[in-house]
Amino acid sequence: MKQLLIKALAPSIAIVFLLAGILFLRAQFWIAGTSCLLLALFVFIIAMRLLETSPFTSEEIEKLQPVVSRLIVWLIIASLTMVSVLYVADNTKSAETDRISEIAFVSSVMLGLLLVWWRSLRITKAAFIEKIKVHRFEIYVLTVILISSFLLRTIDLSSHPYPWSGDEASIGTEASRILNGSVTNFFDTGWSSQPNWSFVPTAFTEILLGENIIAVRMASAIAGMLTVLFVYLLGREMFNSKVGLMAASFLATLPYHLHFSRVGVANIVDSMFSALMFWLIIRGIKNDDARYYYSAGAVAGLSIYTYAGTRLVLILAFLTFLFLILRQRNYLLTHWKHLLSFTGGVAISAAPQAAFFGRHPDIFMGRFGQEGIFLNGWLASQVAVTGKSTSEILVNQFTRTIMVFFASAAPGNFFNSPQPYLTVIGSILFLLGMAYALAYLLEPHYFILLVWFWAVIFFGGILTLNPPANTRLLMTTPVLCLFMALGAYKILEYLRRFNIINQRIVVSALVLLVSIMSYQNIHFYMFEYRSQMYFQDANGEFAMELASMANRLGNDFQIFVLGQPRVFSGFPTLAFIAPNNARSDLAADSISTFQLDPKQNAVFFAIPEDRPLLAEISAKYPGGEDGLVYRKPKPDEVLFEYYILPREN
Repeated sequence: MKQLLIKALAPSIAIVFLLAGILFLRAQFWIAGTSCLLLALFVFIIAMRLLETSPFTSEEIEKLQPVVSRLIVWLIIASLTMVSVLYVADNTKSAETDRISEIAFVSSVMLGLLLVWWRSLRITKAAFIEKIKVHRFEIYVLTVILISSFLLRTIDLSSHPYPWSGDEASIGTEASRILNGSVTNFFDTGWSSQPNWSFVPTAFTEILLGENIIAVRMASAIAGMLTVLFVYLLGREMFNSKVGLMAASFLATLPYHLHFSRVGVANIVDSMFSALMFWLIIRGIKNDDARYYYSAGAVAGLSIYTYAGTRLVLILAFLTFLFLILRQRNYLLTHWKHLLSFTGGVAISAAPQAAFFGRHPDIFMGRFGQEGIFLNGWLASQVAVTGKSTSEILVNQFTRTIMVFFASAAPGNFFNSPQPYLTVIGSILFLLGMAYALAYLLEPHYFILLVWFWAVIFFGGILTLNPPANTRLLMTTPVLCLFMALGAYKILEYLRRFNIINQRIVVSALVLLVSIMSYQNIHFYMFEYRSQMYFQDANGEFAMELASMANRLGNDFQIFVLGQPRVFSGFPTLAFIAPNNARSDLAADSISTFQLDPKQNAVFFAIPEDRPLLAEISAKYPGGEDGLVYRKPKPDEVLFEYYILPREN
């Protein structure tokens, strides 16, 4: 059979090598290109001679046809991946090669997943309806949870949290650049060294909703809601439907996750990718099914295209499989095909972006170098400055990171909450669930939960600057809720086994517990957090309100900003909200020489510290309209003063 397959596939393999050779030569890799061409021609000649001297019989063709068809599709996928990788690595790139590499990449990923799942997609209508009937109550509850999670993430999205941040505006601007054709190479990086692919979801929401803050934040809201779904699937697969539904309910209302689902930055995808990948891995382990391994690999590989912290997903997958190899005897011998499937999924989805990072390792390591306490020399400098030992500093880093979950506030870093991530009840359930998992550490699903949580604490907290960094700990949110659900379920299961409560009371208690925690979380985030505007940032407010006023005045007004050293005319929010207004900065040393075109509409904005400078402008160009704008979080505090100067008639 193997010899027949080799003979049947040899012409296709020769074509793949020919393609590789031509692409290598075009990229000026002469040795690799020539070698591939010679090998391809040799294989093709041998194959043709074999087919002519010993043609296939009809029985052999019938036997080989389905297998050969699938293998040819895999060769096509490999060819598409190779095309995208070589064009990404090509030094003589163009807009045309960018399009080819992008089409090849998307096609290879989609074809791979379609080929793996094609047979499973063919389900009869009767079987589908029967599945719904069997699980209808569970589906009803899940639907309510998902609808609630979406509403909580989208109601009044433009005004809560307030104000819009410069990072949100930067992502919106990157998405707009994709839509207007300024971005042609999606494997290159844009704002904050993030691959341009990471801005594609926002580009889609901007197509649907317009180039505004709702569209930018909607991409995060959808990712947040999908994470709720994946957490349910993971909890159900690991334990049972009750744990899955509870975990999803907890995540739907968790203020920490809810907040970042409403902020238009990419950090929320950490939780989505990790929950989805682990669900697929657990499904693969339980069902001994290579399709899930391949899909998990594809998801893990795609994590390289987004926010830098999401790449921890690949490390988590590696640690999981390393544990399985060490824990289970002969796992490598009996599951090598599964591991190969996972690796193939990673390779096909990650290869093009990995090729780009291979050419630009400085970009790949940029964020790690900036934030990692070893790479940027922070730890060594702290030892020298404070006189403390390395271990003392690391213990302090650990304490600051872990306490934010149940004991200390979550200051700054895009959240600025006066409360820990979890309520008192949530903290108790979380610690109980983690304790139970520790008792069964060597069981695969408990190990996964523990390594998931502690790896994020280690890499996203202890080893980074200024813990707790709220943006870098988001990957813990799914596992937080799974621990809480596990703790609640085990306590109630314990009471039921001792006949203290019956099954009906167990269900009622679970509903009551979820209701209490949901009320506490929603009341805090949608009412207290919003009314107190804990997200407040004076510079962000300045840029947002300034841009909104300029927008109302019209595109023909030139904006002059007197905001140094705090705010500048290049603030991303200004460019996103009022992209068509000319913008300039004014400082104390330029006021005396400043000249304004008498035919130019102008509006001046000054932070409180620079109001005397604005007075000089109004004295130099009298006849305009002035006014004050006060901060919304602090109504007695001036945000800025403005001076509107229409052109002369």
